[in-house]
Amino acid sequence: MRLNPGLLSHLAFNKTHRLIMALAVILLMGFLAVNILSFQVSRKAVREALVEHELPLTSDNIYSEIQASLLRPIYISSVMAHDTFLKDWMVGGERNPDKVTRYLREIQRRYDVFSTFVVSAITRRYYHFTGVLKEVSPASAKDQWFFTMEDHDQGYRVDLDANEAAANRLTIFVNHKIYDDKGRFIGVTGLGLDVTAVAELIEHYRARYGREIFFVDREGGIKSHRDDRFVGRVNIRDQAGIGSVADAILSGDDGATNYKGDDGQVFVRYRFIPELDWYLVVEGPENATLAPLRQSLYTNLLIGALITLLVLVISGYTVHRFQARLQRLATIDPLSGLFNRHFFEALFDNALNTARRHDYGLALILFDIDLFKAINDEYGHLAGDAVIQQIAAILKTGRRDTDIASRWGGDEFVMLLADCDPASARRIAEDLRRRVSEEVRVPHKNLVVTISVGVASWRRSEDLQDLTARADANLYVAKEQGRNCIASDSDQVDSRPPYREART
Repeated sequence: MRLNPGLLSHLAFNKTHRLIMALAVILLMGFLAVNILSFQVSRKAVREALVEHELPLTSDNIYSEIQASLLRPIYISSVMAHDTFLKDWMVGGERNPDKVTRYLREIQRRYDVFSTFVVSAITRRYYHFTGVLKEVSPASAKDQWFFTMEDHDQGYRVDLDANEAAANRLTIFVNHKIYDDKGRFIGVTGLGLDVTAVAELIEHYRARYGREIFFVDREGGIKSHRDDRFVGRVNIRDQAGIGSVADAILSGDDGATNYKGDDGQVFVRYRFIPELDWYLVVEGPENATLAPLRQSLYTNLLIGALITLLVLVISGYTVHRFQARLQRLATIDPLSGLFNRHFFEALFDNALNTARRHDYGLALILFDIDLFKAINDEYGHLAGDAVIQQIAAILKTGRRDTDIASRWGGDEFVMLLADCDPASARRIAEDLRRRVSEEVRVPHKNLVVTISVGVASWRRSEDLQDLTARADANLYVAKEQGRNCIASDSDQVDSRPPYREART
């Protein structure tokens, strides 16, 4: 059984790798023992500070900033709902819709909001800042928000819905009722906030305070989150970890709790915001709070690791360089830079198994240099070596990625062509013969160098020895034809044995 040199190299690499890893573990154990002990002592103090001081203060600060940032749209919608121009225009018959469109556009521009709108209870027209969008209908599921608005117990309502005027983009709508001077309900006005913008705002708070922040409604549905995939799709009651404390959060107005998360203990502060009819939830994972402490630990470990790594790199580089040199010697012919014969035989076995498995053909090109002995005798072995290197350069650049080229021995070379029919193999051989005659010269003499080529196509019952024997027989025929020729299976092959010793 023949062992693949690549496999031997792989096994040697694994042994070296294990040796280096064992040395690394021994060196690092000392650094780990000292630093982890220090980390455990500091962790207890940091956790107490988180629970008793940092998380409550952070929750209060975030709530104050959210009031300043998110309650502004409620104020704007209230101003619109009490605007005398808007009420008079609606009561006056909604003549000249361009007036209200300009009004909505001006509100949208002045306050830099995503959308502004007015829906009339009199005509049921939906006016957008870009024009009349549609007429709402009680039969439409998308319009139910409007027909339930009049009976809502507050003057305004915050809804999360698709914005039909913006390609159904998910939008937070602040809807405010409009009453005429006699107290009659005449419509709804308000504005829309891009959920993405709110998510960016939440992400700003998260980055600033290092906490997870999101909003949920009274039923536990997530209404705004830095990750849009949660919005409108996830309920905290159904989530692992926080689901265990969801009832406590949704049944109170303000408080604190904690649960066991995937990465450790998570502390929660929650607060009900009546203006939005949502709960603000602020999570403080213990692990996140310990991040600076862990960073200090990692820094200390990194310093130790770098010192260890420097030692390992120097030793590993020396070992691997020596191993790579041995591997090259086992697989590469030093003069030509092509695969040597021994490694070619291993590659042939792999190629043969692949050809049988995928049912495609193989072809073998065997050639040698015409009058090579004369070149060595007349111009010296250095000239002969230079000729071999020139031909090897052609083989490296003038073949397909799937072809395998090897120096077979002396002035003989071989190419294995994968997935190649006899006609294609002969064309490749002809191209190789032509390039050698056009490009290869004896150094400083400008003498043309030629090759003779034998081509054989693989037959199902053959192994490498059988295939090379037929290719060698064809090479003999090419020599007999006058050199600088090609002979293949389709040619008339002489029955005499291969011409080996006298070939030049």
